[in-house]
Amino acid sequence: MTWDDEPPATAVKQLQNSVSALRGRLGDIGQRLIRTEEPGYRICVGEEALDSLRFAAALADSRRHAAEGSLDRAVGVIRSALSLWRGSALDGLGSAALARSAARLDEQRLGALELCGRWRLEIDEHHEVVDDLADLVHDHPLREGLHAQLMTALDRCGRRADALHVFHRLRTRLAEELGVDPGADVQRLHEQILRGAPRPRRTNRTRAVSVLPAPRPSRAVASPVPRQLPQTIRDFTGRADHLAALDALLPPAGGRAVVISALDGSGGVGKTTLAVHWAHRVQDRFPDGTLHTNLRGYGPGQPASPDEVLDDFLVALGVHPAAVPAGTGARSGLFRTLAAGRRMLIVLDNANSAEQIRPLLPGAPGCMVLVTSRDSLTGLVVTEAAHRLTLDVLSPAEALSLVVGIIGPTRARKESAAVENLIRLCARLPLALRIAAGRAAAHEHASVTDIVTELADEDSRLDALSWGQDPYAAVRNVLEWSYEQLTAPQAHLFRCLGLHPGPDISAPAAAALVRLPPHETRRLLNTLADAHLIEPSAHDRYRFHDLLRAYADELAWKHDAEDERSHALDALLTWYSHTAHTADRRLYPTCTRLVTNPAEPAHPHPIPDRDHAWAWFTAERANLVAVLHHAVDRTMDRYALHLVDALGFLVLMGGWEERIDTATAGLRAARRSGEAEHEANVLLARGEALAHLQHPDAEPDLARASALARDAGNIHIQIAARTELGQLLRRQTRFAEALLHFDEARALSRGFDTGRWEAVAEGNIAQLHADLGNYQQAIDHGTRSAQLRHQLGDTDGEACALSAIARGRQGIGDHETAITNCRRAIALGRASLGSHDETLAWPLAVLATSLNHLGHVDEAIACWQEASAIYTDRGLDTDAATMDHHIRTAHHLPPDTYPTVRIADQSLIR
Repeated sequence: MTWDDEPPATAVKQLQNSVSALRGRLGDIGQRLIRTEEPGYRICVGEEALDSLRFAAALADSRRHAAEGSLDRAVGVIRSALSLWRGSALDGLGSAALARSAARLDEQRLGALELCGRWRLEIDEHHEVVDDLADLVHDHPLREGLHAQLMTALDRCGRRADALHVFHRLRTRLAEELGVDPGADVQRLHEQILRGAPRPRRTNRTRAVSVLPAPRPSRAVASPVPRQLPQTIRDFTGRADHLAALDALLPPAGGRAVVISALDGSGGVGKTTLAVHWAHRVQDRFPDGTLHTNLRGYGPGQPASPDEVLDDFLVALGVHPAAVPAGTGARSGLFRTLAAGRRMLIVLDNANSAEQIRPLLPGAPGCMVLVTSRDSLTGLVVTEAAHRLTLDVLSPAEALSLVVGIIGPTRARKESAAVENLIRLCARLPLALRIAAGRAAAHEHASVTDIVTELADEDSRLDALSWGQDPYAAVRNVLEWSYEQLTAPQAHLFRCLGLHPGPDISAPAAAALVRLPPHETRRLLNTLADAHLIEPSAHDRYRFHDLLRAYADELAWKHDAEDERSHALDALLTWYSHTAHTADRRLYPTCTRLVTNPAEPAHPHPIPDRDHAWAWFTAERANLVAVLHHAVDRTMDRYALHLVDALGFLVLMGGWEERIDTATAGLRAARRSGEAEHEANVLLARGEALAHLQHPDAEPDLARASALARDAGNIHIQIAARTELGQLLRRQTRFAEALLHFDEARALSRGFDTGRWEAVAEGNIAQLHADLGNYQQAIDHGTRSAQLRHQLGDTDGEACALSAIARGRQGIGDHETAITNCRRAIALGRASLGSHDETLAWPLAVLATSLNHLGHVDEAIACWQEASAIYTDRGLDTDAATMDHHIRTAHHLPPDTYPTVRIADQSLIR
């Protein structure tokens, strides 16, 4: 819990020192409180010494008093329990390992506050409770139970108009951020207030019948507080006016709008440096987190898309990667929902347009967004009321201060004239000043005059610096002088890094580029980082400033022969291809559909298990997409086909559009290869993704893939294509056609491979028979599928098969057995890494139908609500709407109806 990442070598010693200090603070001289027990320590405290246990005990006592009819005593006890709190749980610890416990405790406190509010209303303390409830509603703007209590309190105080205003504000917020209406309970309360309906009379003051709706479970997911800012530089200089201007824009606690500041200026002028420095200074004023991203608006490769950035932000705010919804609108809406009620600082660096930024803006007050760009972002200023700050070169005094800070005051006094010339020749551009002065400081035998002489020599190198018109060219020249100080291995690595097409690079990938062992490459990377030619972006990962990347790429083309650059790219693409295939096999242990088999690199990257595979794919997602496009654009088709074959992880993460985009690019490589098998494989990948998004082009892609696979004799792709076609046609209620494809897939799969494809076919046929009302056949085929899945250890597939059996059991009226099967499926689905729409939402929906039929309406509604939330998060609005319809009609106990669910097997979508 002390280190979120890999602990340092001194971890044990640090822990021992910390425990010793803690014992001293607690007066635990005899080590009776904190005991040493292998393999660590145990703290022994009684219930009275632990405030969380005292809170839980007091909460239980208050409930007991309420059950006995003593609401006055219950209120007193619960308010005493709440007084134990002094802010958020575990506030300030900042450990991701503790975040879940903290979230659970905070939710307990919020539940107690709601309970206290309800009881106080029941004992007629509506005047006293209004202010408390207003504060809680402000802090939790989507909590419907709190809004209901505040509406009730205001209405009882004779403030009917204020009560109705609370409802309208809630309805507007829910519609804008979630696209839903308030729940039925709150709407009924609203109607009562509109009608002026009297509240129920009570005959006993201490024992009341609540007229308030029970609180609905919050949809928000508690998460660790993100602090994503990169390191600030030690010797930041100047910019006092800009820092003061940014300080003046800090939003007040009760602000009514999001504050947006757009910081623009030329390349190399220090926009990012200023933004990060200022953000570090003020991030303590944003207790709910600091988000940061490089939008890559200027530089090689594609700019970061809003979807890509929203994926990262949502994961940072606690959303599981597999739960990120499809589509920019859905992602942006979820981001605004999670940002609502939070006070966060969001730094969007290196933007290229207002359109790139708008989906990333929160909608609720309290947040501040700082954008940097070379563009003036006039559109953002006009339409979003952004405050524009333009950053120019340093003032003479600031430039002098920067140089003196780098080379030292003694040296600056001795060579004051040379320092003045250096500042002039560098045009007071911060990046040029830092590199030139840093070179002088790093070499004691090189005087400032020597550096100035080099700056003044050779007009072809110094034109921009002399004229101050082209800072890009100035930076290039200064970088060249810095580059010349590198050793041959360092210089070779620097040039090769410019060939990498992705936004950042890991040490193992860099090692592949230069064909060196990873440990040796790490040492070289650290020297480049020390020279400020690259910068660390995360543990064992590095990135370039965009100008530095362009310069490194230019050097590679200038100094390295074409075959040398080609060998470096071959090595890099081999590494990515092989590692992606290894990770894919860990992620899909029961699937053997990979068509290609890339060569092994000189230093293979270990992927020992499924968790490591998921972590690697998450970290390398943007790089893999960029590398694939790079390979296609340069007709390196073999690598493109290797990569597109191993990008099935994208669908687990909800990256359907990326899957379509990469498959479309890969199709160019497949057709150039002339191999029908490769074209079939890529068409299958694209067709699966298109089918998931219900796109009309899905059927032609899948039919073409099936035909090509048949011609190539690839049974694997034939089965997969037939399966996907059947699923697509079933969703379109073309049942007879679907059954033909499922039967053909089953016939092909018998005796083929591990038996997994036969299990898939049996499960799909079971679903189709359930649709057609052939319930015993659905049970028989589903049972066969479940048996095969269980034998293979395919838990995701087993969950789908158990749900199919449950549907058949429902059809013959055996709801108890259906419930048992669904609960088994749900247990398996909760352990799944992704595709919860199939492994979890579906069995929840089937379970709800049986529960509703047996009269367990509340539990059924809870299941439908969870399923609806999953479908919504995945961008499956039609399925979510079906769940919402069941929720609305649950009390009417309709005849057995089954949700129109997606029946794709997530473990075969690749």
